Amino acid sequence: MHHAHRILFNTLAMYLKTIVNIAVGLFTTRYMLEALGLDDFGILGLVGSVIGLLGFLNSTMAGATQRFLSYHRKQGDLNSIFTVSVILHFLIGITVAILLEIGGFLFLETLNIHTERMAMAHFVFHCVVATTFFSIISTPYQALINANEDMYFFSILSTFETFTRLGIAFLLFITPYDRLGVYAVATMVLSILMRTIQRVFCKIRYPNVVFSRQFMDKDLTKKMIAFSGWNFFESICIISRAKVLPILVNLFFGTAMNAVFNIVTQVVTHVSTFSFTLSRASAPQIISGMADKNLERPKILAISSCKLQLFLVSLFGIPLILNIDYVLLIWLKKVPEYLSGLCCLALLNEIMLNLSRGLASLIEGKGYIRWYKIAMGFGHLIISPIAYILLKINHSPYSVYIALLALPIFANISRIYFARRHVNLNIPNYLKEISKVLATVITAFLCTWATMPLVTSHSPLATLILTTTLSSALMLTGFWLALNPKEREFAKGLCKKARNFQIAEI
Repeated sequence: MHHAHRILFNTLAMYLKTIVNIAVGLFTTRYMLEALGLDDFGILGLVGSVIGLLGFLNSTMAGATQRFLSYHRKQGDLNSIFTVSVILHFLIGITVAILLEIGGFLFLETLNIHTERMAMAHFVFHCVVATTFFSIISTPYQALINANEDMYFFSILSTFETFTRLGIAFLLFITPYDRLGVYAVATMVLSILMRTIQRVFCKIRYPNVVFSRQFMDKDLTKKMIAFSGWNFFESICIISRAKVLPILVNLFFGTAMNAVFNIVTQVVTHVSTFSFTLSRASAPQIISGMADKNLERPKILAISSCKLQLFLVSLFGIPLILNIDYVLLIWLKKVPEYLSGLCCLALLNEIMLNLSRGLASLIEGKGYIRWYKIAMGFGHLIISPIAYILLKINHSPYSVYIALLALPIFANISRIYFARRHVNLNIPNYLKEISKVLATVITAFLCTWATMPLVTSHSPLATLILTTTLSSALMLTGFWLALNPKEREFAKGLCKKARNFQIAEI
């Protein structure tokens, strides 16, 4: 396949997958809420919140392995990296499973859960631990596929997983057994199935990359353990923050409010999918550029990635913030209290995080990540104490996401500082380029918000369509103006190739 066509094919495949997954995922959440009820959905969000973090944990851990695979791919020596990675993630999986089971006994007894549902909460937790283990040990296979940029396979597999989850949601309506327990078991089985499919694909697709103890390399093992260890440290900090916040919500407000926060997480996850897709697609090229010792190209690509990620998350986030009440009503039929405001705060938090997210691959590609990961981990850990203090002061659910707004500020400063320190990032140039997109986002929001009184006389659906069209048009126009000449030429070339793209040529 021609290189340019491969890039285009992968991009189209990932984005078509993303659109399908978002649409199906929204229906899945709605039917699960309807089938389980608010309290059981809250228990799932509280006890099973690890499930929602598995995607992030896998992405972070896969990033460590992918960094080495992408860095050494041109040298053709991947067996040592893959072998070390498989053993390392198996040990991590065992360790995490044991720690979760030990901590689970203390964790579950402190929660505000109805007594008659406590036994089921324990069962769900055990299933979540098993799901976590199988997801962690599948990480090397995900990293191998990522490093080889076979995005079409991820598109197919992810779409299969999304529709399977929708099938599980429908299954809950007809099962004669406890619905919460059925969902936990089905999710665990799906995790095992996904791991098996990925392993079979890698054996067929990459026959030259094999697992064997004879490929063990002590020096490489030390480097990968150090790199993966700091990546894992940040992941644990993020998971700790994400587990403590639901506990605080539960202790202050009960399981019903946990259900509300679970829905907020679903909304933000769907909106941020596009920026994460771009981040995954750009990371191998940034890291490969670092391996070539040509730092200018990966720096340009990282800044461009920041601009595009901020644009994509805002393109979907801004219309959603402006029409959040109507969208939630159409989606859920009955909107819980506080949900609209919490969604807006969460979306604002996500938009701010994307100001510098593209710099992460640049820093990790260099390999000096210890202090960067410590700084990012600390940023996640301080959120919980801030949230607790705010909850004690005003006892409002909004306090949690107000506390979370400190995270993007800390994360952006850390990424910019370490990118400057390790790869000599031109900070004035970065700020100039990202401020163009930020100005576009703010202008589009203010202009659309100012026109809202003029269109609210129409039906809510017409208002949604008009405001989405206006904000999208403003952001697309502003984003085109925000591109530098090289980025415009690349975009023009991509559009030209899209018009001439023939499936037969692949």
